[in-house]
Amino acid sequence: MGRHGEVLARHPVWRWPSRIGRGYEMDVILDDPFVASGHLEIHEAPNGRLSVADLQSVNGMVLLPSREKRASAEIGPEDVVRVGHTQLRIRPRSFQVAAERPVRQARSGRRAVLFLALITALVATFAWSAFVTTSHRDEGVVVAISVLLMLAAAAVWVAIWSLVSRTVGGRANFAAHGVVACAGVLALEFWNTGAQYLAFGFDASWLETLALAGAAAIFAVMVYRHLRLASRATRFAHAAVAAGVSTIAFGGAVVLTNLTEATNLGIQSHSESLKAPSFVMVSGITPTAFVDGADSLKQKVDAMATE
Repeated sequence: MGRHGEVLARHPVWRWPSRIGRGYEMDVILDDPFVASGHLEIHEAPNGRLSVADLQSVNGMVLLPSREKRASAEIGPEDVVRVGHTQLRIRPRSFQVAAERPVRQARSGRRAVLFLALITALVATFAWSAFVTTSHRDEGVVVAISVLLMLAAAAVWVAIWSLVSRTVGGRANFAAHGVVACAGVLALEFWNTGAQYLAFGFDASWLETLALAGAAAIFAVMVYRHLRLASRATRFAHAAVAAGVSTIAFGGAVVLTNLTEATNLGIQSHSESLKAPSFVMVSGITPTAFVDGADSLKQKVDAMATE
């Protein structure tokens, strides 16, 4: 078995007792330099279990998840024994395998279609966002550059995950990783846009800061789905890694933002979320009151200048 629990090879055993080792006289031959010529002997035990005994090897055997060496042990069909650098799971002939899975011929095709639909939606979203936020006279150039940069970043991201998936799991799953990436980026884009509108409408810039937690959660889910496609580790391990990566990424972004704000001391604070007046949900001061306040401030500044 592999380190993630995947089956790498199966060896049938035709008689009891059976022996495992590196020697050619063994019933199961292991190509592991840390395994003795004759390493283990397997006997039948009551209740469908098996008894394994170490044949006085140097490295012994370990019944995972324990790290303690054992001279003998009684194991079931789900127990994993490690000898040298090899993990073994020994099952009797009576073990019932899982039911046959139905073949889904159109699954890969549907996934490719979904990937194309999501990438189209992503291009449209980024193009519209660049169009409504740019003040450059060459709007078409700005939109094109924004879309091309997004596509390049998405291609690199999906390619990296596909390479990891191919290396670890044996399958690239390019379309599946593309679906996860596009869906995640779209969710982040809509989440951040919604947070900006709420911050503008209620004049609450703290909502944008709070939205970082939601964005971190979305990013963690995206990384988790990538890991599920690339690795056969446990769900808990995938969730822990995804949470750690998201925490580091968004924690670094928060620290960088705070450092940037610290260098801007003395600059008047302002909201970066500017939307149409129809989205304003709170009542501010009247234009007359604002102008009167500016006149009062001007008088104070003029007085300070003449001193």
